Amino acid sequence: MTAAAETGNRATGESVSAAASARRRYTLSPDTRAGLRFFLPVFGLFSLLITIWIAATPLMAYPDEPAHTIKAAAVARGQFFPGPGESYGHGVHVEVPSYIANVQSQMCFAFKKADTADCAPEIPLDDTYTTIGVTSAGLYNPFYYWLVGLPSLVMSGAPALFAMRIVSGLLSAAFYAAAFTALSRLRNPKWPLIAASISVTPMVFFLSTGINPNSLEVAASMAAFCGLVCVLENSRQLRRARPGILTVGLATATLANTRNVSLLWLLCGVIVACSFFKFADIKAMFQNRLVIVVTAAASVAVALGIAWNFLMLRAPASAGEAPLGISNVNGEIRPYNAFLTMLDRAFDYVSQYIGVAGWLDTPMPQAVFMFWNMLAMAALLMVFLVRPYRLQIGFWIALAMLAVVPSALQAALVNSSGYIWQGRYSLPLFSIALISAGLAFRFHALPPNERVRRLTRIVILAACAAHLYGFVYVLRRYVVGLTDSGNWQTMVTVPSWQPPLTWEGLTLLFGIVLLYASAKFFSHLFPGHNLIPPLSRLREKIMDARTRRRHSTV
Repeated sequence: MTAAAETGNRATGESVSAAASARRRYTLSPDTRAGLRFFLPVFGLFSLLITIWIAATPLMAYPDEPAHTIKAAAVARGQFFPGPGESYGHGVHVEVPSYIANVQSQMCFAFKKADTADCAPEIPLDDTYTTIGVTSAGLYNPFYYWLVGLPSLVMSGAPALFAMRIVSGLLSAAFYAAAFTALSRLRNPKWPLIAASISVTPMVFFLSTGINPNSLEVAASMAAFCGLVCVLENSRQLRRARPGILTVGLATATLANTRNVSLLWLLCGVIVACSFFKFADIKAMFQNRLVIVVTAAASVAVALGIAWNFLMLRAPASAGEAPLGISNVNGEIRPYNAFLTMLDRAFDYVSQYIGVAGWLDTPMPQAVFMFWNMLAMAALLMVFLVRPYRLQIGFWIALAMLAVVPSALQAALVNSSGYIWQGRYSLPLFSIALISAGLAFRFHALPPNERVRRLTRIVILAACAAHLYGFVYVLRRYVVGLTDSGNWQTMVTVPSWQPPLTWEGLTLLFGIVLLYASAKFFSHLFPGHNLIPPLSRLREKIMDARTRRRHSTV
């Protein structure tokens, strides 16, 4: 009887320990939970801000959006490869619903900044019969397009197009949130997070509004770079960097299957990230089992992406000329001349890093450009203060890549495609360069005194004002058009076009979410302090100021 009881107790103890072991195996570690607590709110805020921008931007008011929309709908319906006779030089012919095949009719206001968006015809919900659509993006990797095209299988008309946009925006939001989360896991994260915040320009939000893999490319490049930095800094204790490891793997797989040039941005990010650390840190990173598994899985995705690119080299051309607004070359140009021309134009592209909406026909107001140029110049000048000098190397490499790599790519393409380069193509390198400035400065503490907090409040609130001003200005372009004379009052009295929820409602929502996100960011930089002090504290400060003024008068 006793022996049987002991055997039963032993069996019960073993089952309890096995259950406890299983719970430990499947329970998230404290570091992973901390990463999720940071990631989820940031993802939510990015998603809200991007979705508001999507609602504010008319359909097809985004560079090349019609071609990418048709491609997404076709891929979602299983048309991955252009078949024989389906490409005729001006584009690949695919079978898609009629309302998608005819989305170019929504472009009536493109390149005409005085024209409002009310010229676009209504998209019927029942216009779903299958017809031929033509896309110049027919040879692009189908990965992004399959995900974005899924809503068109269950929806139709404008709701389907907006849903496709939202899916694209959420993909970008996830990688932006992953990038910020990776930086938050650094031992000295404040300056890198500040630099990353500066890199989120109005152009970043605008690029996230349309159906185009450009935004996902920017976000994934930023996530891969920040994730790798996180992993390298924690190479001796990689348990802390598990979210960063997964971020690098997912971002690498995504970049390999987004655009042909995306892997080059990944390579640039890897070089810059490694330049901030010693070879011993890089070596230690590959002694972790999770790193090896994720690297192997990402390598498979990279191989598939490269295989697609080689396969498409044998496909017929899908476009016969450069896009609208982009210059074609008449006659042969020597590549080195194109390279030098691009270097001459290096600073001309800065405006597109900050904000040029529409079909590159709506630059942001000069006040917005001035503010972000000030922030970028401040980041550049702060790097000069960094000692020892070796901490500056990564930033200067990133800055050199921002100037040289696009110039080299354009030089290689000039005789086949013309001068096709746009500033938005270089945004991954711009983000990497700005964040590199924060990484170089990260060992300098952010002083916790009241003067620094007051200056930070001013800068953050000014950034909110710049974002909001740019947002309303772009809305103005589509609501009443941009004319030589001021027509702000017309937006209120007789708007020609209204987005979903009206432009007033979207502006209010954008301002509230932006201010909330800014308040959370300020509290992260200065724990225990608020971006906008409570009214009671403001009242006390006003009373103290009056008392001091009264005593000084006496």
